Parts: sequence; structure tokens; C-alpha cells
Amino acid sequence: MRLPVRAVIYFYIFICVVLLLFNLLYIFRSGSVKRQQRRKIQHWKKYLDSFTEGTPIREHGELFRQLKNVQELMAFYEAMGSREQEQPGEAASFFQKNHSTVLELAREYGEKDAMEQAFFAYVIAAFHPAIGDRRSPLLEQLLNYLDHSTVYSRENILNALYALGNIQSVEHAFLLMSQRGWYHDPRLLSDGLNRFQGEKETLANRLWRCRDQLIECFQVGTIRFAESFGGSHFPEAFLRALETEGLPTETQFTLVRYFRRHAVPYAQPVLLRLLKGESGGKRELAIAAAAALASYPDEKTRQALKEALHSPNWYVRQNAARSLKAQGVTWEECGIDSSADRYATEMLEYILGGQPAPKGGEKEREALAAV
Repeated sequence: MRLPVRAVIYFYIFICVVLLLFNLLYIFRSGSVKRQQRRKIQHWKKYLDSFTEGTPIREHGELFRQLKNVQELMAFYEAMGSREQEQPGEAASFFQKNHSTVLELAREYGEKDAMEQAFFAYVIAAFHPAIGDRRSPLLEQLLNYLDHSTVYSRENILNALYALGNIQSVEHAFLLMSQRGWYHDPRLLSDGLNRFQGEKETLANRLWRCRDQLIECFQVGTIRFAESFGGSHFPEAFLRALETEGLPTETQFTLVRYFRRHAVPYAQPVLLRLLKGESGGKRELAIAAAAALASYPDEKTRQALKEALHSPNWYVRQNAARSLKAQGVTWEECGIDSSADRYATEMLEYILGGQPAPKGGEKEREALAAV
């Protein structure tokens, strides 16, 4: 049955009116929420002013009752952020003097959903002072948040643990997440570990020692974290692991790349063997080895890289050409015959630019040969 045109028009007008009313209500509601949130922020700013003056206007119980509401916690975060910009160190003082309230809030948010736990951890990461190696119930509560966490909340929990500067708690979190097979982006891990408020090299040592219990992403994050350290025992330990341990592929790639930034003489023979594919089961590492050898400029390395230009693997050829360029090797020094290996020639053209023009005599001989 076909509807009359007028009924369709009326229905369309009705839908437009409903949408208009919805938009008006949404605008009114969002404006009201924003005004309410601004009032809360001003409220907390006044409280922090009174705290600075030594006459806080809230007792422990009232402070806890308000901050267990996530909306109040958000307003508190905004107010504290402004306060910290004006008077650095104010946040650390507040959290130290209200330690018992913070612990109660940590337990309270442990009963809430993952998103609210994530925000509480975010506040801890932003303002709580480092506690170092001493034990604290706050660490245990944050670790408990991992039980029903999401990727987003896990990142915030880890950031809170980094800010607190406790090595054992970070190690425990990595082990727990590895046991449950939870992937976490290695770049986020390495960036977060670099913000750790404690002995960073000691933390890297602890994490590396328990590498057998960590899944690949945490191993990679730990190695990238160790790249920020200068002279230490890491190159020797990493090289030994690369040669003797059956580590995951991405971990091995990261170890090889480590030796480009941290060039040590005793790593060169291993990298050359990897480039030539002489290490059983590690032929794919030739790609990374070709790039790492850019940091080992000598005749032995240059010769190996020239040979790698003939590799059937495009990426090996590319990295070999890039490393030769980084070492200042010219077209002539490569000694590539374009008629013998078209692929090597094309790669050098791609990386070094066009082939050098032949000398005048050579041009004449070519012309005569053509005749």
C-alpha cells in the first residue's frame, strides 16, 4: 500500500522537529555539565589555596567521600594541574600529607570499572611523588587493577608504577602481563620505562635477567629502554644472548639494531656472520645486520657489504647500499658491473643516485664498437 505524499512530508517534518529538540536538549545539557564542572574546579582550587595556607577546609572523611566520585576527581585533577604549574612541588606535598586518603581511594577505585581505575592511575602518575624501593599498599592496589584491565587502563597503571619508582612493582607487572599473554606496544613500554623515577639501569638489569619469563613485546621494550644507557655491561650480555639463546625473532632483530647505536668491536664478527647467513636459523637477521654494520667502518665490513649487494633479498641489498653510503663508499669503489648484476646496479642507483658518467676514452671506444 502506497502512502500519500502528504503523509510522507508530515513524517519528515516530525523527524526534523524531533532532531531539533534533541540537539537543543543536548546543547543545554552539555552547557550545564560544563558550568557544573567549572564550579567544581573552582571549588577545588579554593581547597588547595586553603591547604597551602595550612588551614584545609576538609577533613579526611569528607575529602575521601568527594574524591571517590570520578567527576570530582576529574575536577581535582584540573585544579591540581593548574596549582602545580604555579607552584611546582605542591602536588607532592598534598599527596604526602594525605597518604591515608590516597590509600583509601585506591581501594575504593579498585571496586570500580576499568575506565575509572585508569583515571585514578592517571592522577597518581601525574602528581604522586616517587616512593622508591619501600613497600606500599598503593603499589599492591595498582597491581590489582590489572586483573580486569583494558589496554588503555594497563598503560595508565604502568605509568603510575613508573612514576612511583618502585623496581619490584614494575617487574611484577611485566611478569603478570606476560603470564596472561597480554601484548603491549614496545614503543610505549620503552618510552614509559624512560620516565621511571628510580634507578633506571638497575631496573633494566632486573627486567633483562627475567627475560625468559617475558613475552616478546616486553623483551623488545626492555632492549629499547637499555639503548638509552652509555657504557655498561649490556652490549656483552646482549651479544651473548643473541649468539646462544633461542629468543623470539623480533627480540633478535632488536638486539642486532642495538649494535648499530652501540658499536663495540667484538660485535663486528657476529654481525658479519649474520650478514653472510652463516648462523643457522638466523638468515632473516641479515637485513638488520646489513644496517647495523654502517657503524663498523673498515675494509672487512665494506667488502662484506659489497658482496651483500648481490643478495637475492631486496631489503638486504637496500641496507647494504645504505651502509656503504654512510661509510662514504662511491660507485667506483663498489666495483659493480651493470651487465653482470642488474639488481645490484639498480639498488646503487636507488641509494647513491645515477651511475657516474664514463670517461671520454670509454665513450669513444663504445662508439667505435657500435659502428
